[in-house]
Amino acid sequence: MRFVEPYFYERLGLVLVAPKRGLDAIIERKGGGLRDATYLLLFSTLAFRLPDLIRAVLSFQRISLAGGLTQLVGVLGSELRTAGFVVLIAALAITVLAGRERRDPSLGLELGAVCYVPYVCVWSPVRLLDMEALLGYVPGIVSQVVRVVAWGWVVGLVVLSLRRLRQSGDPSPHIVPVRSRAVGLSVLAILALAFTLGTVWSARHYELLRPLGRSDKAPDFVLARVDGQPGNVKLADLRGHVVLLDFWATWCPPCLALLPVLHDLYREWQPRGAEFIGIDSDGPMISRADLQEFLAHRPFPYPVVIDDKEVGGLYGVYSIPHIVVIGRDGKIARVLVGGVSRSHIAAALNAADGSSPQ
Repeated sequence: MRFVEPYFYERLGLVLVAPKRGLDAIIERKGGGLRDATYLLLFSTLAFRLPDLIRAVLSFQRISLAGGLTQLVGVLGSELRTAGFVVLIAALAITVLAGRERRDPSLGLELGAVCYVPYVCVWSPVRLLDMEALLGYVPGIVSQVVRVVAWGWVVGLVVLSLRRLRQSGDPSPHIVPVRSRAVGLSVLAILALAFTLGTVWSARHYELLRPLGRSDKAPDFVLARVDGQPGNVKLADLRGHVVLLDFWATWCPPCLALLPVLHDLYREWQPRGAEFIGIDSDGPMISRADLQEFLAHRPFPYPVVIDDKEVGGLYGVYSIPHIVVIGRDGKIARVLVGGVSRSHIAAALNAADGSSPQ
């Protein structure tokens, strides 16, 4: 009798409810684990990161091709990084501990990918509650407990995979229990609910997702200086000047690599009526005293202010470096995201300098 492979949701349920049968199916076919992990990664990304994906797509039009790609890669990369870490750790453990006679790196990778299934499923309810459409946050203690449970389940599947490899001559019967179907459908239902909530929230908050781009009025702000000089910087006071806003952080290597370029451009453009503002986006990752010590060793020729992420939110800053160039009329002339060259920044300043005040 020919074996009929279960549907995707049934395979998910098998791993969660009858893991011996799910693992035996992978061992017998010598494949399928990576495929299902990839499906689950794609579905969970769409479900839980839909607003971020929409923002990235809008950035292609509103900012630039490079800006859109930077944000899209950031979203996909963060999800892929987590999946890759879980899968590779599990695969390495299975391959190394299987012993020489049973060591098969490709099969180990397939089985390691299976271990990603419970990891996603344990985190899914928490990520659902963490969505802006619901609670918007999850208490830290809950996240810690879920992390322990998720990794405990991964370890359990690694141990079970090793046992099944040693007993591969005695496979489990190809039967999908009813409860496996129910559990698999429940997992997909959570993802479908998250996708629906993300779609509704995105439709209602389109303007929030829509990144600021050319010709948009630059939002005003007042931020405290942190460079050893007293007082605040108010954007409205700089109307009539070309203004460059540099959102940066001390932990960001591309940001630090860009600083000499910006300092040099400031010395060139300041006599022409341009003003630069360095907006530190470290947040709680660095104390004010440590930031001031950093600036004492690497002084800026223009004001540096500290942002509590409110201004970054106004300007749609979700990755750094993020440079906004504002024309003399108070409207955004260019937005540059990621590592950019001196020529790109100079071109943006020239474009802003050509705008006329209202």
